[in-house]
Amino acid sequence: MLRAFRSVLLLAFLLSSCATQKRCELKFPHYLDTLKIITVKDTTIYRDTTIFIPIHGETVIDSIIIPCPPVPGYIPDTVKAETTYAKAFAWWQYPTIKLLLIQKDTTIETTLKNALKDVLHWKSEYERVTNTVIKKADIPKVYKIALWSLIGLVIVTGVRFALKFIK
Repeated sequence: MLRAFRSVLLLAFLLSSCATQKRCELKFPHYLDTLKIITVKDTTIYRDTTIFIPIHGETVIDSIIIPCPPVPGYIPDTVKAETTYAKAFAWWQYPTIKLLLIQKDTTIETTLKNALKDVLHWKSEYERVTNTVIKKADIPKVYKIALWSLIGLVIVTGVRFALKFIK
């Protein structure tokens, strides 16, 4: 009888123990890993650009006197020259040679290399954040029942021995 009682007592004690769960929690804690990514990148882009330079028109008239006698019956012709930026006329009118220079209104278009600069800024960073999950100890019902059973057995055994010694 004492042997059976000891066996039941030992079994109840082993069932109410949670030492293995605590050891497992210490050896293998629960972790929650998070990967945080931030990107950084500096980029400079150079672009060509076209600018327009306006040139306003202007007219110049000039003449020079040439001393020569008039030639009867001679009709002089006008000399003309023209470019994209100007026109020129020259003619003889007794006793002078006249010149008319007309500069046209125009806009000169030119391209500047690498004139505009665009800067892009990106950031890239990898960071590992580790959070330890602290789990609240929850005692399973089996352990609670085994513990109260053990306490009950100890009380019953104590009362039984006390009754034997009192008689």
